[in-house]
This record gives sequence, C-alpha cells and structure tokens, in this order.
Amino acid sequence: MYKLYTDKTEIFECDIKLSGAAIKDSKARLVIESEDLTLLFRGDISESGKCKVPVKKLRNILDENTKGNIKLEVIAEDTYFIPWESEFLIET
Repeated sequence: MYKLYTDKTEIFECDIKLSGAAIKDSKARLVIESEDLTLLFRGDISESGKCKVPVKKLRNILDENTKGNIKLEVIAEDTYFIPWESEFLIET
C-alpha cells in the first residue's frame, strides 16, 4: 500500500523504459482516485527515463485515513498505458 501525506509535498519517482517511442515526447501523470474525488498530477520524464511527479500537500483535499487507488499513466506518442498501480492510504 502506497502512503500519501496531508502535510508535506512529495515527489513520486520511478524509471521508465520505452521502446518504439521517443521518450522526450512522452508524458507521465499520477492519478489518485478515492471514493469521492479523483486527482491528477502531471510529471516529467527525462531523456534518461527518470520520471518525477510532484504531489502537492493534500490537506483540505483528502482526509486522513482516506483509501483508494493510485496509478501512473504514461502517454507515449499514440500509446497510453499504466505501468504501475497500487492502493493508497492518506496519513498525517
């Protein structure tokens, strides 16, 4: 289970490897889905494949102990895929 926090800004990081598409033209975004709300955070993918998505403080947006699904979406040229998905829990 992935933990998110109400009181601090985080950076979600991962490495992405693509074949058949230019990584410089690819986009990444982190989607946080709770029962009542869906949030989308845009990120960047460097030429070396390092993906970074800043996640702002969730105070006053999602309450402590909120659960749901979190996933990384990648759009590479005309292909959309989800390379990572998990459940999440909000903590203070």
